Amino acid sequence: MSQTLYKEILIPSLLNPESIGNLSKQITEAEYSEVRFLILKGNVDIFCNGLDLKWVAANERGDYIKEMLEYGEFLKKLQTGKCISIAVVAGSASGGGMGIVCACDYVISVETALFSLPEGLLGLIPGMILPSLLNRISPLRIKKMVLTGQKYSAAKALEWDIADEITKEEDIEAAVLKAIATMKSCKKEPVGDIKKLLYTSNINKDELALLGMKILNTKLNEPEIKERLQNILDFME
Repeated sequence: MSQTLYKEILIPSLLNPESIGNLSKQITEAEYSEVRFLILKGNVDIFCNGLDLKWVAANERGDYIKEMLEYGEFLKKLQTGKCISIAVVAGSASGGGMGIVCACDYVISVETALFSLPEGLLGLIPGMILPSLLNRISPLRIKKMVLTGQKYSAAKALEWDIADEITKEEDIEAAVLKAIATMKSCKKEPVGDIKKLLYTSNINKDELALLGMKILNTKLNEPEIKERLQNILDFME
């Protein structure tokens, strides 16, 4: 199979200005290439665990909107672009990382992968990723994930349509190639057309994303939240 058919995008463990900028660059380059599929992979233990708390703790200007907008645009491109996106999830996908998973067109989960929305435990909300979450998860299930903050298994992710299939770690490559084979006959233009139509259906996701970002930005500057995040950092170190 031709390597020009797909491009691998390495997903960072944590989201900060540098890693968000890198993701934005990678997907922009892919849009202007002949690539048909984007394969999004994290490492074996972590797909992506969302916001980098060190960045949040050290952010003296107290404004995260610029980076949120850039990340939101990355997620939107996954949901509306002409490339078919396939996420390969091994390890944990939580917080902002769930935004990437749910923004993808097809999700392959390793048997041991875990999925969670722990923002509520920190006094936050998954504001900037709500449009992506709604791409795969019902409002009721999003609420349940936020209220409990618990980690859900690959089996539950499959049941809830967060994942499309479960595979063993050693069978990932075969699963990716099989998924590509089942979708490669669809022309590039219809891919973008149907994704854009679905993105704009029912609710204005751009307005929802902006509202969620503003709420999250305010929360990240509340003294109680900042103290809580710092305590977590101190414990981790």
